[in-house]
Amino acid sequence: MFISQDRQTNSGLLVMRLGLAAVLLIHSLPKLFAGSSSWQSVGTTLGFINVGVPVAILGFVMLLLEALGAISLVFGYFFRIACIILFIIFGLYFFNYFRIGYQTLMLWSAGLAAVFFGLVYVGPGRYTIAVKLEKK
Repeated sequence: MFISQDRQTNSGLLVMRLGLAAVLLIHSLPKLFAGSSSWQSVGTTLGFINVGVPVAILGFVMLLLEALGAISLVFGYFFRIACIILFIIFGLYFFNYFRIGYQTLMLWSAGLAAVFFGLVYVGPGRYTIAVKLEKK
């Protein structure tokens, strides 16, 4: 009974990780490969942060972190660090959409931030590359 429940839990976490990674990659990779105009757009969206770097660089870094976080979700390696970074990114998206009053994307960002915050505590499950590497 417990073996079956454990397998279902780990399989469910794998499906969640792969689904979230697919969504993140569909969102970030086209913008990442589109070039500086797309990076500028993302950086302008998050320009309220005022970290002192050009908005194109800010956009590139955010998209790169999002894509690397998605890859980390797929493999389960550096999982908790990636979830913390993705939580921060989507928290920033939430505050941006809250600031401009765009409720649909604000709720989407809040939902994803909550999922990544929860995944920090739950962990990646057993079906990861990290588990395979630790066994060797």
